[in-house]
Amino acid sequence: MAVKTQFDFLKNRRTRIIATLGPASSSLASITALIEAGVNIFRLNMSHGDHAGHTGVFKCVCTAREALGVEVAVLADLCGPKIRTGSFSGGSMALIEGEEVTVTVTPGEGGDGVIVSQYESLVDDVEAGDRILLADGLFELQVISKDGADARCLVVHGGTITDKKGINLPGVNVSAPSMTEKDHADARFALDLGVDFIALSFVRTATDINELHDVVDAHEHDVQVVAKIEKPEALDNAEAILDVTDAIMVARGDLGVELRAEQVPGAQAQLISLAEAKGKPVIVATQMLESMMTNSRPTRAEVTDISHAVSAGTDAVMLSGETAAGDFPLESVQMMDRIARQTEVEIWSRGAYGLGKVRSEPPIPLWNVIAETTSRMSRDLMARAVVVVTRSGKSAQIVSTARPAATIIALTADHAVCRKLALNWGVVPIVEPRAGTANPNELARELAVSLGLGEEGQYVLLVRGFHGDQVLNLPSVTVIEI
Repeated sequence: MAVKTQFDFLKNRRTRIIATLGPASSSLASITALIEAGVNIFRLNMSHGDHAGHTGVFKCVCTAREALGVEVAVLADLCGPKIRTGSFSGGSMALIEGEEVTVTVTPGEGGDGVIVSQYESLVDDVEAGDRILLADGLFELQVISKDGADARCLVVHGGTITDKKGINLPGVNVSAPSMTEKDHADARFALDLGVDFIALSFVRTATDINELHDVVDAHEHDVQVVAKIEKPEALDNAEAILDVTDAIMVARGDLGVELRAEQVPGAQAQLISLAEAKGKPVIVATQMLESMMTNSRPTRAEVTDISHAVSAGTDAVMLSGETAAGDFPLESVQMMDRIARQTEVEIWSRGAYGLGKVRSEPPIPLWNVIAETTSRMSRDLMARAVVVVTRSGKSAQIVSTARPAATIIALTADHAVCRKLALNWGVVPIVEPRAGTANPNELARELAVSLGLGEEGQYVLLVRGFHGDQVLNLPSVTVIEI
């Protein structure tokens, strides 16, 4: 069996790429190169850096995208209640299996069998028998008893712990709010800056997302809200969370600590399917090309991991430390681009795109019927593009959920709407001042030719007429011969 390698077989990559900016990638030259390599969205990690630094990086993104004429979006990722240890005398402490240590919320330096928690309610939240995981689950303690500000613990899995490592409390009802005071300040800063997406970490319930919505609604700048799923409680409440969020992120780092490792792939698959059913974009993140932090090539397992996420139908895959602090940020994006393209070629070759994704028994909502019809027509007619004229971006997002066989060209006169569509699978957003005023048939035909998507005698599909007001909602699909 011959393996297809023609990456240009599909002119446009369907799966979106998100890259985190940091010390290894924050210069104008680096950002420009990453956009040229295929980045659709840049992530600002509010867990690191300060507002002045993020402002400078954001300005570089704006400069680069304007120079290249590409509407790359920006996502601000809020810290959430990340629980960490304090510092240790000498910078580290040995945890010896079978011995006891004390976890305390009393301020000070750790050492000599004492671990200081920066989370003031940790001792109040845990009970005897609970597990305390340190450094992304590398070390494990079990609570024996607690007294006042201290919890006496047994070292189950030991090693050498260093300063300010993460603490996870699986199965513990953590009383800390999902949005901390820092998150509120960072969210307002990000809104003032003009980002396109804000992600909230450690979401547990729909109420957490509604709290972020309240902050967004009070500001004149509108953004899309992303719920990061990295707690077991979020899995239990996933449907309710999806009802109130604009998108979700499967954040496999902390999720993989809170769950058993073998449970993470199943949770990822379930979340992708549920997000598809709800018509919401989904991002798969964390350790996708972890080995490329220090190596120029990934492991075969990492390549398979990304390919699996693409095959499962995720809208976007995300790079974290690989581009923020790794030795090979540009190569990491280029590799992710190649993996996604190769996987999409295989899926397209099997005829798996354009089959539609009917999600319920009739009657099906009108919007979904149009999207499903468009998807199947794109395959049956071998359409060269699906052109969607949109004001808010909703029409293009709905068509995207049905995974048509052809590239979705979203035409909008609004730059902000264009950037928000950067997260949706298969969508190529284009700012077109004539959208909504020019003859849409002629506009669709003209763009298909100018973008090199088709030639005389081939077809494009035009989708239009969606409206938030049901009275004005008159969607249609038109077949246009080039």
